[in-house]
Amino acid sequence: MPSGLTRPKQRRGVVKVRVKPRIVKAGKPQGLQASKVVFDPSQSQFANFKQAGLLADANQIGAQGDRNRVTGFNPRVKGPSAAPQPAHVTHQLELEVPDGEQTIRKVPPGECQMLRKLITKHGDDFAAMARDMRINTHQQTAAHLRKRVAKMKEEDAAEEAALAAAAEAGKRAPRKRGEKKMTRLPNKAFKKRSTNFT
Repeated sequence: MPSGLTRPKQRRGVVKVRVKPRIVKAGKPQGLQASKVVFDPSQSQFANFKQAGLLADANQIGAQGDRNRVTGFNPRVKGPSAAPQPAHVTHQLELEVPDGEQTIRKVPPGECQMLRKLITKHGDDFAAMARDMRINTHQQTAAHLRKRVAKMKEEDAAEEAALAAAAEAGKRAPRKRGEKKMTRLPNKAFKKRSTNFT
C-alpha cells in the first residue's frame, strides 16, 4: 500500500544551461619583433622571407649557367658494390653455414592402412577412391590420393630393398614400417583384463 507522503515534483520551468567555456584566442606571434628581422607588412610574405634570408627555392638548384646540367646534385651510381667473384669460388660465409637437416616425413601407418583398403577395393581408379566415403572418411581428393599412394609405394619399394640387402648381408632384418615394438617382458598391469583379481 502506498504511503501518504508523495515525492515533491521537479520544477519543469527552470532550465539548466551550461555556460560554454570562454576560448581565449592566441595572439599574433611576437617572435619576429624581438629579433633583428623586421617584418614589413606592405611587402609579400616571400619578399619578407627573402629579405630575412629564409627563402630557398628548390626549383632554383643549379639553375645558373647551363640548364641541361644540374650542379650540386650527386646521383647515386647503381652498380655492383664489389667486383663479382667467379662462379667456382666459394665465399667464406657459405663455408661456415652448416647444411640444413632434411626432414623425411613418411606416410603414417593409419593412412597406409586406409590407402591399402582403397587399392584392394578400387584398384587404380582414384576418382572412385575419392567418392568412397566409407573408407575415405577424410574426403581426400583424387589428386591427393594419387600422390599419397605413389609415396606409399615408394616407401614400400625402399623397405623391400632394405630387407633384401639385410638378407644378402646376413644381418638382422629391420623392423617393418608401422609394426608395433614387442617387448620381451610385457607389463601385465596394462592388459585389458586384470590378473590380480581372479
